[in-house]
Amino acid sequence: MPLVAVRADEDAVAAFAAERVTALVEQALAARGAALVCLTGGRTPQRLYEMLADGDRPWRTRIDWERVHLFWGDERHVPPDHPDSNFGMAARALVGRAPIPPAQVHRVRAELPDATAAAVDYRAAIEAGFAAAGRAGALFDAMLLGLGEDAHVASLFPGDPLLTGRLDDRDARVAAVRVARLGAWRITLTPRALLDARAIVVIVAGAGKAEAVRAALDLPDDVLRWPAHLLRAADDRVEWIMDAAAAARRPAAPHE
Repeated sequence: MPLVAVRADEDAVAAFAAERVTALVEQALAARGAALVCLTGGRTPQRLYEMLADGDRPWRTRIDWERVHLFWGDERHVPPDHPDSNFGMAARALVGRAPIPPAQVHRVRAELPDATAAAVDYRAAIEAGFAAAGRAGALFDAMLLGLGEDAHVASLFPGDPLLTGRLDDRDARVAAVRVARLGAWRITLTPRALLDARAIVVIVAGAGKAEAVRAALDLPDDVLRWPAHLLRAADDRVEWIMDAAAAARRPAAPHE
């Protein structure tokens, strides 16, 4: 079963997640010499990143940033300076404030005109990043995810054929997907790549996510309707960190 931690509010969620991410990075550095961390977008993750980079908090100095490699679970098909860019948000909140070597920041080049070309390029960037860390063919040490109100994770939305595995071959880590209801392209890790992680940390806050949390954790399997159900395959490698508002519709008291 996944681990579930409920905290009072969004700031408490971000602080709890900062401690958890720091511990995962420390474990990876001690065991494998480098930490491969995959970031996500969203308001609550932004608060987490700000805390990790804050010199007045303990986490910045506990992490040896010189040995951390950053990746992204998904990206909108926009330039890095666009307000909707997941990389742009992380650059402002974390990358530009912590001493991470630029060569170890492996972003999606979503400014490329063709989303499929951006996906192919990012697949190569992941492989190069893993090789540079001496971890070719390895797993991510920490996969951070948010949760959409429709229970989407990364850019895997309800009904996406990738969720069935039909378009997810054994070697695929990255795909370009057209999200019809948004009228936009996204570049996303595939289900296989999301599950290729030693630890998956899902960060959720707000009453608007309560139904998605209930669906993700408590409803019968239906991955095409509730994409977060794909995380069930990871079992206890998944940890959910949420605030009380997001947990409010669960039928039973969550496990701490």
